[in-house]
Amino acid sequence: MTVWSSDAAFELHGACRHSLRFSFAAPVGYAYAPAKMAEDNPAPTLFRRMQAASPPPTRKGAPWQTGLTLDGQPFDPDGSCDRLAEVEHPAGATNLDQPTPDTVVLDWTFDIRREQATITMPGDDEGQYLLSIPYWNPAAAAGTTVTQTVDYYATHRVEWTKAPLDDWVAVSFDDFYPKDRDSADILIPLGDCDELCPVS
Repeated sequence: MTVWSSDAAFELHGACRHSLRFSFAAPVGYAYAPAKMAEDNPAPTLFRRMQAASPPPTRKGAPWQTGLTLDGQPFDPDGSCDRLAEVEHPAGATNLDQPTPDTVVLDWTFDIRREQATITMPGDDEGQYLLSIPYWNPAAAAGTTVTQTVDYYATHRVEWTKAPLDDWVAVSFDDFYPKDRDSADILIPLGDCDELCPVS
C-alpha cells in the first residue's frame, strides 16, 4: 500500500481507459481523526463510495496541476510519468474542486470485507500516481517502511461507466467535498491495458 487517505489505504494495481484495479484497507489509525469501529460486534463489511472524474477537476478554477513542481519547474502532466514520486506540492496546497457532471466517469459504492491483512507503505505502486494535496504519511522519512495489520481489506476491479476524456483520472473517496476536507484525492495517469483489464 502506498497512499493513506481518509483513515484508509489505497493500492493501485492498474488503470487504463477501460477500468481501475485496486486494493483498499481500513482503518489505518489516522492520527488526527481515526475511524471509530465497534469493538463488541464489528460490522462484517464496510462500504465506501468512490467517485472518479476525467479530466481531473480544477483547483480553485485553475488546472489541477497548478502549483505542482518537478525539479523546481511547473509539473507537466503531458510529459513523462516516471518521476511522479518526486513531484512536490506548494505550501498550502488546496483541494480539487468538485467535478462537473459531464466529467464523472465513475460513481460507485464498493464493499470492504472484514478480513485481516498486513499492509506495507510504501508499496509496489509507489510513484504511479499523485496525491492532490500533502497528506499524513507515516513513512515520510526516506528509506522508512511502515507495516501494520488492518481489519478490513478488499481488492476490486471496476470498469468506468463512460470513457475517460483525458489521460488522467482523479479518484475521491469523499465525493470531492467539502472544499476544506481533511483527505487527499488520488490523481492517476492512465496506462496500458494489462492482464487485469476486462477487455484483455
